[in-house]
Amino acid sequence: MSTAPSAKPKKKRRLAQVVQNVKDSYTISRRSYPWIGWALLGIAVALLVLAGVLAAVTSQALWYWLLMAVIIALMVDMVVLSLATRRASYMQIEGRPGAVKAVLDQSGRGWYVESDPVAFSPRGQDFVWRLVGRPGVVLVAEGSPHRTQRMIEDEQKVLRRILSTVPVHVISVGTEEGQTRLIHLERTLRRLPTKPTKLTNTEIDRVAKRLSSLSSKGMPIPKHMDPNNIRPDRRAMRGR
Repeated sequence: MSTAPSAKPKKKRRLAQVVQNVKDSYTISRRSYPWIGWALLGIAVALLVLAGVLAAVTSQALWYWLLMAVIIALMVDMVVLSLATRRASYMQIEGRPGAVKAVLDQSGRGWYVESDPVAFSPRGQDFVWRLVGRPGVVLVAEGSPHRTQRMIEDEQKVLRRILSTVPVHVISVGTEEGQTRLIHLERTLRRLPTKPTKLTNTEIDRVAKRLSSLSSKGMPIPKHMDPNNIRPDRRAMRGR
């Protein structure tokens, strides 16, 4: 007699987890976009109507086009919900100390993001984060430009001294004029120039290790400013 656990309970747990993730994503999106439910419903209705029209025009079975419409509607709704959840998550944490780190953690492959800021101001709760990728070294300032300018300049001096041939880019994140909004940070990173210098995977790893050894000598950030305390759920930010 077999003692192997049944696969049905596992499938039920997976299905329950998927349903819960969709519910969480919808809840997060609805806080910023109250119309999201109507938008998802409208997409489904529009596709079902289109299926009926196509069935009449092509003289094919109605059930076939309806089935196709349901499948496509589910796919489109999931994409829309995922994008809405991601943007809503960023909007809801914008302006909170350490919010930039939550976005940088979603940078994806090709980027090395340091876990701690390279500079911070306890008084203004401003941070300077550092990451390495194809474009070179990127310093991301979080806070008022007037308060973070000195920290950026000091870090640039250090980088010019130890990595004179590696490009250094600066992004100031905030809501003031001339700053990059939190929801646009990922797009700004993708658009950084990689010419005339583009780091290879080996060079990224070498630069990251050198900077990590330098950062290990620094001071840890205060507990009351720990960005881990404000990071949203990663599954929710991905919309799944």
